[in-house]
Amino acid sequence: MPRFSSRIFKSLSIRNYRLFFMGHAVSTTGSWLQLTAMPWLVYTITNSAKMLGLVAFLDQIFILLVSPFAGSIADRINRRTLLLITQTSLFATTFFLAILTIFDFLEVWHIVVLASVNGIINAFDMTFRQSFVLDLVPKENIMNAVGLNSLVFNTARVIGPAFAGIIIAQINIGVCFLLNSLSYLFAIAALLKMKITAQKIKRTSFKLREQLKIGANFIKSDVRVGYLLIQLLFMGILFAALMVLIPIYVKDIYNLGAQGLGWFMTSIGAGALFATFAIASRTSLKGIEKIILYSSIASSIGIFMFGLITNLYAACLFLVIIGFSFVLMMGLTNSLIQVTAPAENRGIIIGFFMSLYGIAPIGSVLAGYGATHLGADPTTMIGGFLAIVLALILRKKLIGGLKKQ
Repeated sequence: MPRFSSRIFKSLSIRNYRLFFMGHAVSTTGSWLQLTAMPWLVYTITNSAKMLGLVAFLDQIFILLVSPFAGSIADRINRRTLLLITQTSLFATTFFLAILTIFDFLEVWHIVVLASVNGIINAFDMTFRQSFVLDLVPKENIMNAVGLNSLVFNTARVIGPAFAGIIIAQINIGVCFLLNSLSYLFAIAALLKMKITAQKIKRTSFKLREQLKIGANFIKSDVRVGYLLIQLLFMGILFAALMVLIPIYVKDIYNLGAQGLGWFMTSIGAGALFATFAIASRTSLKGIEKIILYSSIASSIGIFMFGLITNLYAACLFLVIIGFSFVLMMGLTNSLIQVTAPAENRGIIIGFFMSLYGIAPIGSVLAGYGATHLGADPTTMIGGFLAIVLALILRKKLIGGLKKQ
């Protein structure tokens, strides 16, 4: 057991990463308070599935548009400085949202504008954070550090929604946004306390076509990456759709209040948390592509079954399965890219990867439209069925491609 623990937490022996880990833990918990509260707020105010989809879309679509630029910037400007800028900006926007909500000044247009602004800032911040990991740990620790980052994210995914449900029901939904804004101060303090070795800065000009070409060539160079990214893209779209539909399931199908939203989101987080231990404990890439594909199949079946059943306890169980398998798939794909990407272009490649993942918010819009015209259950089951079919097709192609290499 001690050997297992030391293997999982080995990157925490590095001071800079330990600071990053602690600041990230507090900040991410605050983010999950807001991620849980925002869709509940939107659906409570508007009672519109389409508006739910729109706000979720605006909050994430800029990942697609911004990430290639962010990846290039991360290779050319000090990454800690960039993160200090994005974290300070997120503090300001979430604090403003908290004030509007607590004092009952909030209108729908405020939510739309702030979702767009936060979406742009987050698109830069996510890419900068992914690229910053290599400034904190040696290459042999990358998989472990990625796993620990995932551990932080998914522990917060358990704690945040549970507390958000209580805060919304017992205090004021604006308190979720206030606590999130204050959590950024911990991340900023951790960044300021780090002692970072001077980053090698590229002086070449940014040319989007060249950056996209570098990303595309990296995908072509490894048959695993191409097929697995296709799978991740589709599953990302499907998972984004499910997140939009959760408030509808809680309020209209299971007739639960805000604490019910906390139960559902915490169930996903619990499964995701188990997955992070599996990711952090891995020491090699051997067999990783098969694990990713089988995880996507399990997640797809879980989503289909969630739309099919009507029992609350069974629904929570399938959400645990979905959370586990989706995060395992996403985390291992991220690890594969981090480890195999050339160091000199890592920021560009991560930016390219993040931009592809930015297609996922399309699922938010499709979910809002589908729930309005078909209902939440049929929309969920159709998505799950299509994902199962795609996963089986890609499994066959991937195995065939590996045999040819």
